[in-house]
Amino acid sequence: MKLFKAASAIALACSSSALMAQTIDIQITNLTHAQHFTPRLVVAHDNTVDAFEPGVEATSALAWLAEAGVIDDAQNADSSGQNFEALLGPTDTDNTTNTWHRFGGLVPPSMSVSYPFDTMDKPYLSILSMLIPTNDAFVGLDSIKIPTTPGTYTYMLHAYDAGTELNDELNSTRTDIVEQGGTPLGGYGAPGVAGVGASPVPLGVGGTGVAVKVGFAQDGTAIGANEVVDGTDGPVHIHRNVLGDTSLTDGASDLQSTEHRWLNPVARVTITIPAP
Repeated sequence: MKLFKAASAIALACSSSALMAQTIDIQITNLTHAQHFTPRLVVAHDNTVDAFEPGVEATSALAWLAEAGVIDDAQNADSSGQNFEALLGPTDTDNTTNTWHRFGGLVPPSMSVSYPFDTMDKPYLSILSMLIPTNDAFVGLDSIKIPTTPGTYTYMLHAYDAGTELNDELNSTRTDIVEQGGTPLGGYGAPGVAGVGASPVPLGVGGTGVAVKVGFAQDGTAIGANEVVDGTDGPVHIHRNVLGDTSLTDGASDLQSTEHRWLNPVARVTITIPAP
């Protein structure tokens, strides 16, 4: 399934021939009012690679990205064997089926970032980034065919729910809820930034336990007095948006409903194919 997209090609006068894309320019614009985008995973690939698929349960690699913004071991060593680096291979190399790069830094609301990307002649492009503060929301471009004619192409991106964590929207500074085993949620005192929990375990559909997360603390099934473990809400689907409320310390959510809600699309991606 491909994303709904608004694509327009502005042909350059110097050439109308079809050329394989090599180094292209990618611009990502955050269209939300109060969500940030984590470092972006950008993948050029063939038709055997599928970073995510709506209607299909998320991989552990997608769970790490959507729940924690983790793409590779350099971001979180505890995700070894579970992240996109393990799935796709070494970065910035031709891995036969794909080539990928993590573009770092947060993208604040209403801001744009641009960078060149060498596709190594792979025909498809996917882009993923976590939305914070959320439990497991991510913005995604799903396997679009990379244009070959020089020009500028625009795609509007939706927010997806990875379905690997229930959307409790609880801030990591809450002390009235603890992780399984009695470990307080703790946190860094910033909305949507969870602290280090008990020993991290592999994430994924059906997984239990806790891990270092950037977003919200886990929610799900109460297993004791104020204890929770991860629940799931899969498969991958269009995000239903945050619930929110007007209190930062109690209630059903610790998100301000007047600030953090959004409407799709949440991002605009502009790809520029240069003239030869």
